[in-house]
Amino acid sequence: MLTYRAILTVSMVCGAVVARADDTGVYYKHLTLPLSTFVGENKVEYGCAAFPLEADEYITEYLPIGERDDVHHITVGMCDEPYSDSAIWECVDPNHVCKNTKRVFLYSWTNGAPGWTLPKDTGIYTGDRARYFILQVHGRDDISEDRVAEFAHMRLKIRTNKPRMAAAISLYNINGYIPPHVDKFTVDTACEWNRTAPAPILAYGLHTHSKGVALSGYIVRRGQWIEIGRGNPLYPLVMFDVTYKGLVLYPGDIVATRCTFRNTGDTKVDIGYSHVQDMCNFFLYYGVNSNDIAGTKTLNCIGNTQDEGWQFDNIPSDASEPGGDTDQLKYIRKYNMTKSY
Repeated sequence: MLTYRAILTVSMVCGAVVARADDTGVYYKHLTLPLSTFVGENKVEYGCAAFPLEADEYITEYLPIGERDDVHHITVGMCDEPYSDSAIWECVDPNHVCKNTKRVFLYSWTNGAPGWTLPKDTGIYTGDRARYFILQVHGRDDISEDRVAEFAHMRLKIRTNKPRMAAAISLYNINGYIPPHVDKFTVDTACEWNRTAPAPILAYGLHTHSKGVALSGYIVRRGQWIEIGRGNPLYPLVMFDVTYKGLVLYPGDIVATRCTFRNTGDTKVDIGYSHVQDMCNFFLYYGVNSNDIAGTKTLNCIGNTQDEGWQFDNIPSDASEPGGDTDQLKYIRKYNMTKSY
């Protein structure tokens, strides 16, 4: 267990407060974006800001600072080069986050959730070259005028020494649209796990916008379904630590997710990033030996709303049910959480 001594220096670097520790190899970086970005004639819906990122370091904790009632969600990612050299720019278009390349996703938080401390002696690798953190904030369209002087904060805890295990990320999401007048409209993903070594599952998260009813994720192994996680995606986005379950992904496994939507309106709802659209994101963090992390890229599995869906036998009957003895409901009872939307 690391012990933390008094912080020696604090400096402001391009909007990020950096507090460096002594010989513990741990420091904190505060990423901030003013809420005034989301009000007025030139307001943005998604605001992005870039901050320098050091190579060969490991993020061990994400902590939102203060009350964030005026924010839908905050996402932290990495870019070789930011899309814009402005201090803050509109980035609702995912192609307007990074210049010439896609963003490397690291972490996402929604209003009402706590932060996330990674499992002991585990960290998310920043990469083998200097790049940029991108703080992306989705502000509410009814942001309170008396709060615009405040900031959307995300504090990162970073270690400079190598942990035993690195956390890599696999994303499962969808495109298309949700048709009108549907009560339980399901959209599935299913991709083979293509890593060559066993990988312990460290955490998972569930997220949709307002039309989501349930979101579930499974390992399908030789016809057997093993639940990773399941719940109501309208609750705040919590990264649930599942290491105590001992779930491990093996080469040849299928990772399958199902998003269930309800749309009682008269018009279709497109899948997208805006608050008037919807989305389905299943975040899966898995462990990699920290000596092998440099070549590990984010895996992305995408489903389509108009595809036929899972072509497997023995599909769990509760795949579209958020209830039961789930990690999420245990967490909700413990922390008295309320829905985000």
